Amino acid sequence: MLLVAPSGEVRDLVLAAVTAQDLQAEVVAEPERLAGVWRSAGTVVVAAEVARRVADAAPPARPGVFLVGSDAVQLAAWSAPLSAGVIPLPDGAAWLGAVLADGRSRFSGPVVAVLGGSGGVGASTVAAALAQVGAERAEASALVDVDPLGGGLDLLLGAERVGGWRWPRLEAADGRLGDLRSYLPVVEGVTLVSMARGPAFDLSREPLAAMVGALRSWHSLVVLDVGRCGGSAAREALRLAGRQLVVVSASVRGVAAARQVVAEYELERAELVIRRGRGSLDSSLVAEAVGLPVLGEVPTDRRLADAAEAGEPPARGVRRGYRRAVDSLVQRLLAAVDD
Repeated sequence: MLLVAPSGEVRDLVLAAVTAQDLQAEVVAEPERLAGVWRSAGTVVVAAEVARRVADAAPPARPGVFLVGSDAVQLAAWSAPLSAGVIPLPDGAAWLGAVLADGRSRFSGPVVAVLGGSGGVGASTVAAALAQVGAERAEASALVDVDPLGGGLDLLLGAERVGGWRWPRLEAADGRLGDLRSYLPVVEGVTLVSMARGPAFDLSREPLAAMVGALRSWHSLVVLDVGRCGGSAAREALRLAGRQLVVVSASVRGVAAARQVVAEYELERAELVIRRGRGSLDSSLVAEAVGLPVLGEVPTDRRLADAAEAGEPPARGVRRGYRRAVDSLVQRLLAAVDD
């Protein structure tokens, strides 16, 4: 990445985030010396106090430019001339970490958000199964629980007694996170960020963004279980995800509910995972009614409920048909990155 900043607080903060994520940065203190490095850098971070001088140097427009600083007036004035995203400090430290991780991740795998089109459709099970199968197919996978009222994804994976940090202990996470794998529960090869059982916990956007930014640097697949509680964390999870999956029941009521979910979250780029059962609607009808393309299908497997009660990870305690369906989904998600 390229950092355009003189000595000072902004420069120190950005370099601390770069070091924490084991990345490398080229630092340019004089904006007039940008020629040759502006185009080639994966991500460009510009300190707000030199934004005018950068604009005067008239570098060509390019994606991946971010303006960082604490002066709201400067940020507002120079964002448009530089075609730059704005990261206000100190509140935007989490976004800074996520931007750096996105600019040069150790892995190029997807961040996938999974959302239920209706209650009881099995979205959390799909999310856990994707992470589980992903850990077998890819180098490493992670599963993040975004639903404070879901009871904790560690129960679904039988990991409630596995040691490691959970929300809300991670609530204070900011944009300078490194490798957290030694602090988090790991089950079936999946690094897990789960809710804890206890007092009500309101997950906020900043620690979620910081966590996803850190995890994607060390995992080739990151799955976010959005849940159905709504709120800022759910919307942030959908924003952070490169792929959005809506699990929808192939029934009239399931389709009607999914349409409401898609409208509420404005999911214009999401894809459908259709859960099929007896008397299911045709997939093409579901896609047309919801207004989104179909990534794949999973069958209804009554063994999943028993597996969840027994704390058996979903991709282990199911019939081969469900397992093959999830494996196909993972292949498609990872293949899109390779392409």
